Amino acid sequence: MLEVTSSRRQAIPSLRSLIDAAYLADPLDQLIAPVGEWSYSTTFNLIPAALAVLREAASIEPDPPTLMAWYRQTPIAELGHLTAEQLVALSRTEVVIVFLRSVRNGARD
Repeated sequence: MLEVTSSRRQAIPSLRSLIDAAYLADPLDQLIAPVGEWSYSTTFNLIPAALAVLREAASIEPDPPTLMAWYRQTPIAELGHLTAEQLVALSRTEVVIVFLRSVRNGARD
């Protein structure tokens, strides 16, 4: 049998649309584990790694513009002074999620 593959690439969602999705996420759809370099599994879906980080961050930061600024512009000292966006691009999503969970749980500021 011949396998047919699509030459079309999936559109990359904008950061704004990912932030909107982070705030609208079903609280029952918990993050589970990384899947490859660019995806994360949840209870119900497979989502982009960036969305996994943004969902965790949205549970801490209630203001979407502040969240966007943090994701793109705030270096995280404990993670090599890289931003969350840079760390996700380097396939370091899991360390950002662990960092955010420790902040949410009061282990860090």
